[in-house]
Amino acid sequence: MSLVLALIGSAWADRLYWTAPPSPADIDAAERTLPGASAMSLDALVTGTAPTSDPGPALDTLRRELDSVRPLVKEFDGELQIMARLAKATADVEALRNPDDTELLWEALCFQGFAVHRYFGDRLGTDPAATPYRVGSGADAQVAAWIDAAALFGPREPRKEDIPEDAQRLAFDGVRAMVQVMPAASLAVGQLASGATLMLDGRVVDTRAQVRTLMVPGRHFLEVRVGDTVLLRGDTRLGGGSTMSAEAPFGPAEREALAKMVGEGAGWTVPAAAMLPITGAGEPVYLAQPGKGHPRLVRVDRGTAETIAIVMPAREQSPLAVHVALGGGWVSTGDFFLQNVESGAPYDESSVNAFAPALSADGEWRAGLFAASVGATALLATGEFHSLTTGDSSTSAFVYPHAGVGLTYVQATIGPMFPWYLGVGGKARAAVWEGLEVSAGGVYGLPLEIARSGSDPAFTPQPAYAAWGGVGWGFE
Repeated sequence: MSLVLALIGSAWADRLYWTAPPSPADIDAAERTLPGASAMSLDALVTGTAPTSDPGPALDTLRRELDSVRPLVKEFDGELQIMARLAKATADVEALRNPDDTELLWEALCFQGFAVHRYFGDRLGTDPAATPYRVGSGADAQVAAWIDAAALFGPREPRKEDIPEDAQRLAFDGVRAMVQVMPAASLAVGQLASGATLMLDGRVVDTRAQVRTLMVPGRHFLEVRVGDTVLLRGDTRLGGGSTMSAEAPFGPAEREALAKMVGEGAGWTVPAAAMLPITGAGEPVYLAQPGKGHPRLVRVDRGTAETIAIVMPAREQSPLAVHVALGGGWVSTGDFFLQNVESGAPYDESSVNAFAPALSADGEWRAGLFAASVGATALLATGEFHSLTTGDSSTSAFVYPHAGVGLTYVQATIGPMFPWYLGVGGKARAAVWEGLEVSAGGVYGLPLEIARSGSDPAFTPQPAYAAWGGVGWGFE
């Protein structure tokens, strides 16, 4: 059988490991991007299968129980209490931290086995009540507690206080003889984390030799730790000829190396030591580096780090918006030629067409896709002969204050177009990036008759045409 450092998920869910404590903004960003993911510290990848419980209380209880039941050998059927109480106390022990713990368990198992053999005697292999306390049945039955004691120390001589009477000491000698001829179990050590110590039954195993450690079949305790960090812990019962393997390649040093890789972005190969606990999850695994609301997030369970784009928070759209734009366009009217021909305006199309820088701004109210707006666009015709006489002066400016109605991206417009027109047109805009926009518009200037003073006839201008485009910014 194999004891391997691995993560076993009880349900399918993304796993997210933070390389450092995240801020609330980082947590919000991760939850938007990976909703429902189980988030934890990267340390949990190191100690994913190591029990969090302290083995000390169980061993303390065993010590108290052993001291408490020793005097029961003098009571009638005291063996029943001894075997029942010690069976529970020894079963609750899940780890041996040092040789003293192993010695305590050995003494308890020897004394428990003494009570079992003393009470059942020749009925050990046949009495149904002895079933929990024996290995095998019939004439081949053996005291289970003594088998486990032999697994801890091999064919070792028990102390007088642990097996007080000669009949039981003789029976224990039979167990010692039997374990010496049983096929041995063995421990095969795989890759361990940097600085790791492997302990078998409370004693340090020299892993430098790279050879199998032979063991007496029975219950054995295994632990791998780096300093105070337990990477792997377990106890199991081995049969003759079986092999237990231990592998825990990912420890604190490997964790620090992996955390640094996350800061490098994506595209790097996940170290083999880290892939063991990562693939053991059986689920998508992500690593995250805090970033003040913009964490770096990479997926690693497929062997190569893959960048995951952070989902930005949805913005609540305001019903009001302001848009400004700057660009250029074209203005055309026959009055450019008619009013400037005496000044030398040429007899060609250039006299009625002018390039015009344009500036526009508007305020907008929105409800879904529907939008209504008020705004103004100003164009300044350029060129020597592109001005119009207005009273005692002249102007090259065409100003179009207007109201608009339509959709958020295209609207029909209407309003006065100075100096002499009723403007009818349209405008459109499209978002490029965040608030950046491109916009365009056009207007037809319907000429309005202008009354003159005295007996002079009314002035009827020529129609005007304008179109423009530009870039701008939207404010919500």
